[in-house]
Order: sequence, then structure tokens, then C-alpha cells
Amino acid sequence: MEYQTLNNLGRPPRRKPSSLLIPTLLNLILLVAGCYIALSHNSLHYEVAAPLVRSNTGCAPAITSRVPSVMRRNMVVNSRQRSVDVLLKEDIRGTGKKGEITAVKPGFWRNYLLPQGLATQPTAEYLEELRLEDERKVAEAKAKKDAAIKLRDSLQILSFTIRVKAQDDGTLYGGVRAQDIVEVVKSQTGTELDAKTIDVPEITSLDTYTVYVNLHPEVRASFPLSVQRGK
Repeated sequence: MEYQTLNNLGRPPRRKPSSLLIPTLLNLILLVAGCYIALSHNSLHYEVAAPLVRSNTGCAPAITSRVPSVMRRNMVVNSRQRSVDVLLKEDIRGTGKKGEITAVKPGFWRNYLLPQGLATQPTAEYLEELRLEDERKVAEAKAKKDAAIKLRDSLQILSFTIRVKAQDDGTLYGGVRAQDIVEVVKSQTGTELDAKTIDVPEITSLDTYTVYVNLHPEVRASFPLSVQRGK
């Protein structure tokens, strides 16, 4: 009994398991809290700096909600699909037509489309410029068609006469050219037609023929042409 008492007194007292567990949990909680604060600070810094920094792959990082939607649409390269939206200024075979917004490879945009002036960022200003240009073209096309209709109406109420050499039986020595009809119309109306737009019928003898003139892709005029002996 005496030996056992001395032996127990010589050993250090053992701590209970609960006394070791509490400091360990406290240290773990403090470590996790510190990591969370550090990560939150780094994440906030990245969100502010991301729009200004490019990654090593050459593609811009994702834009956060802090960046305006105009910049997000016009300046950001889609890093997942590796493409950029551009507005074509000319028709480009295999890519698109003028005025279209299409996705292209960043290298194609930087090395070809941008230096050649074939595309631009789809800004509101350029889209408005395209709209005004389209309106101008529509107005010009309408004016040309209206002028062609007016000329058609004036020609179709007239008849023209051309005099040529002919044999006794009425057969012509020579044919009637489109330029001959142009001169006859100009002498009578003051209007000079384009000889390329005149469909000359087969004129072989003295008679009255119908001449057609393509004044516009959608407007065609016709008038009678009397071929008589003369000269």
C-alpha cells in the first residue's frame, strides 16, 4: 500500500479529455473565421479590379454587376466561348452582312476586322447611324421609283414616229436601233432614255410596233412606234 501511494504521487496528473477538446475547438473556430475574412477581402478586391485586368489566356475576366451593361455588352470577350460580339460595317463572306451583330473569334476581331475597319463595337451611336443611312436609302429608292412611274405615265400617252429608208414593198434596208429610238423620244419630249433599257422589237418593214422601256426594276413603260418611209 505504501509503494502504490508513492508511485501515484510521482506521476503527473492526467487531464480529462474534455479539458483538451475545448481549446482545440476554439483554435479551429478562430482559424476558420480568419480564413473567411481573408477570402471575403480578396473577393471584393477582385470584383473591383477584374474589369481592368486580362487573364493569361488573353480573354477578359467575367464582368461583375458593378460594370455598366453597355460595357458588359460592347467590350467583354466571352471567356467560355472565346468569342466577341461585333457590328459588321461591310458584307463579309462567311461571317455576316453589313449591319449585323455577330460573334467572332477575338483574334479575327483584333487582327483583321478592326485594323481593316470592317467591324466595330455595337455602340448605340453607330446603330443610330445605320438606321439613318437605311432611312436615306429607302427615301432615295422611293424617289427613283416615283420618277420612273411619272415618266412611264407620260410616255404611254404618246406615240412616236421614225422615218427610215425602205424598198418598194416596205422592207427596210436597215434595222432600227435602240439609239434611234432614244433620239426620237428626246426630240419630241426632251427626255433622254438609256438605250440599254429599251427592248427593241424585230423591225423589218414599215409598220407600227410596240416598244418597251425598263425605267425601273419595278416600272416598265410601253409606247407605239410608227416606222414610216423617209430619208
